[in-house]
Amino acid sequence: MRQGLVGLVLAAIAAAGAGSVNAQGGAPAVRPEEPAVRELIANGMARSATFRDLATRLDQSDVVVYVRFAPCSGNVAACLLWASESAGARRLVIKLDRAGRSPNELTALLAHELQHANEVASAPEIRDLASFRKSFAARGSKNADGFETEQARDIGRRVSLELATR
Repeated sequence: MRQGLVGLVLAAIAAAGAGSVNAQGGAPAVRPEEPAVRELIANGMARSATFRDLATRLDQSDVVVYVRFAPCSGNVAACLLWASESAGARRLVIKLDRAGRSPNELTALLAHELQHANEVASAPEIRDLASFRKSFAARGSKNADGFETEQARDIGRRVSLELATR
């Protein structure tokens, strides 16, 4: 089991490019906060070209995304939260509620949220919570639990299909 996990992690590193760093010259932009999240990210990187592209685009931006397993308010399966902006980096948090969800479902949910993070990366005017909310209100639809974009929905579906075929 351990050798299989090591192989999966090495495959993910190779697929992502061993020298992959964010535009700020530091660590990769997508940063797991616990080993189980690290495994989930490695799985997505190894099995989904779309997932790899999302991470690579974030690596080329000033956005850093911390990923953790935690429930979101409103009983949604996953969410993206504004954290802070300082020293040339905009920081976001992705929460994934893993209760009763398969690794493939969690990977697709993470990809969906990484698309939202890329939407932040493409909007340099987002520098605080107010501009974060304003930008998503303008580009997506509002529901009781936050904002949603069609691009993120599409990414989630695409990654689900990629994972199902591998």
